[in-house]
Amino acid sequence: MVCQDVRNPFFCLILLVSLLLAGCGDANWNSPYSAAENSENIYYSSFSNRPKHLDPAQSYSSNEIVFTGQIYEPPLQYHFLKRPYSLIPLSATEVPRPYFLDKGGKRLAENVSRDQIVYSVYEIHIQPGIQYQPHPAFAKDTSGKSLYLDLNPEDLADRNALSDFNETGTRELIAADYVYQIKRLAHPKLHSPIFGLMTEYIVGLKEYSKTLRDVVKTNESEGRKNQLLDLQQYPKSGVEVVDRYT
Repeated sequence: MVCQDVRNPFFCLILLVSLLLAGCGDANWNSPYSAAENSENIYYSSFSNRPKHLDPAQSYSSNEIVFTGQIYEPPLQYHFLKRPYSLIPLSATEVPRPYFLDKGGKRLAENVSRDQIVYSVYEIHIQPGIQYQPHPAFAKDTSGKSLYLDLNPEDLADRNALSDFNETGTRELIAADYVYQIKRLAHPKLHSPIFGLMTEYIVGLKEYSKTLRDVVKTNESEGRKNQLLDLQQYPKSGVEVVDRYT
């Protein structure tokens, strides 16, 4: 704006400020979000790089946890607001307190010196009643038989999205699911980025990896290169299902 009344500069200043304020309002004019969401309880976030893996055994970057942290429920999580960071239960009923064993597997007192501790044992109790998100993989017929677990390429020719499957199902999250995921860290074809680190902490993980590599090698030598590796058939030391939720 150009003011012609140079004899009254204060009038020009007041007029200019008034015009600027006239363009202000309660709402952000450049908000990328829908106005209909203003009253919703929504937390927006962002990521700088495209995620490479959403598989928890392979995912490692902070960009991916934005997604995986909303999909998978680990036993524990960090309190969203507390600093310094504090662990709280998520799918677990409580934060587990470890007990300690010596080299021979004998349980030690809680106040024992650190040099006597060889193993730390964590017993984790999972909350009952947690259900998986409905998915075609869980769909069953009235007799309890899975509907979509034995599909061939012809069956999948016209199915490109989950919505192309008419039926879905769910089931309860149990302790064995967590054990299976720990085993997957050692799967020779997944190449988990934290496998090397976890072998220093999870008893038997390195040995379990060798077992699985031998199985894969045998399958390939016998012409079963793409055979599914069912980890339930191969027990692992260092992790145990005590009961359905432990």
